[in-house]
Amino acid sequence: MTRRIMLLFFFVSMVSVQESWGGWLEDVVGSAAKQAVEKVINRGTEESSDAAYDKAKEGVKTDSSESAVTNSSGSSGKTASSGSVSADEKAYSKYDFIPGDKVIFFDDFSDTDVGEFPRKWTLKGPDGGGNAVEVVEYQGKRFLRSAPAPNHMQATQYIRLNQKGDLPEKFTVEFDAVLSYPNESIPHYANAYILKFGKDGDHVGEIFISGRECKSENTRSEISMADNQMHHVAVSVNGTFVKAYVDNQRVINDPDGIRRPVNLVGIGMESNNRNSSDKLMFTSFRLAEGGKDIKSALATDGKIVTHGILFDTGKDVIKPESLPTLKMILGVLNGDPGLKFSIEGHTDNQGGKSVNQPLSEKRAAAVKAWLVDNGIDAGRLTTKGYGDEKPLSSNETAEGRANNRRVEFVRM
Repeated sequence: MTRRIMLLFFFVSMVSVQESWGGWLEDVVGSAAKQAVEKVINRGTEESSDAAYDKAKEGVKTDSSESAVTNSSGSSGKTASSGSVSADEKAYSKYDFIPGDKVIFFDDFSDTDVGEFPRKWTLKGPDGGGNAVEVVEYQGKRFLRSAPAPNHMQATQYIRLNQKGDLPEKFTVEFDAVLSYPNESIPHYANAYILKFGKDGDHVGEIFISGRECKSENTRSEISMADNQMHHVAVSVNGTFVKAYVDNQRVINDPDGIRRPVNLVGIGMESNNRNSSDKLMFTSFRLAEGGKDIKSALATDGKIVTHGILFDTGKDVIKPESLPTLKMILGVLNGDPGLKFSIEGHTDNQGGKSVNQPLSEKRAAAVKAWLVDNGIDAGRLTTKGYGDEKPLSSNETAEGRANNRRVEFVRM
């Protein structure tokens, strides 16, 4: 026991200097310290899925466990400590975006030095180039920013795909962008991001996103999000049909938004009215193949692999963008009362096994808690956390790590 206690104090002292673990540190040395002590003392004994679920479920039901958190759009919402969603679910009631389940391209610029151009991108494309771009640090993340300059030109870059034919019939594109205006005296002029699709040297479509308006080939909508905060942009393509979302708002619904085939994907950054701006930047650009039909996946694979259940960094708090995926699983369970799932959490290899293993257990338990809270019998669900033990892809690439961060629902 003395040796275990010494290990505990060593472990906590090491964690206290890892500021990048943010919220997880709070779990270890804050109100959940007792749980952390139990975890270390019982290192050699796997915590049962029922116990993990009970903790997550308690977090859902206990009002006193709620605290203010900052979501991806920079706004504040109330959240239970675990097993809950980090925003009002009603705000996302009409959000139906489900990310593709096989990552084709991912870049958060973490492997690019500040001030450099990212190697996974190219200026070659239908209208590549323009204003200079560089990787910068902003709010603890790395972004690709269009350099602020007078007489601002559009800066356009394309991802290096090496795509020989058409992209998959179904695919999704996501990125986080700062929606800003270049001049406070004329806020109706908003900076814009133009998602571009091409075939060899020709344009086949584009999606225009700003904090004031969003446009496609045949549609236009107005929004009010030019607040100099980071927002999540999500685009789904099915054939020629394009849907786009900014946070929880659907801003594009165009049945003929692009032409096929398409083998180029790029993004332009444009400062409206040619004003200088230092907040024209994006990060976490993700292109993924559309998911397999869930009934086919269950019949052929015996499981559903999801990449759409997302969590706050280092925590087991479910992000609101996860609701469409959670509701999809809820519908599967409601449609087959005899179906039982093992909910299995998986991570990449960043952070180390001592962090990833317990975190994946807590996240799986949080998903179970949400399903039970929405009417599923707890006896139909078990949970397991595997950490980084069962990667789908190599953890040596950003795309591989993105594929490995997932929640699986395995038929029992």
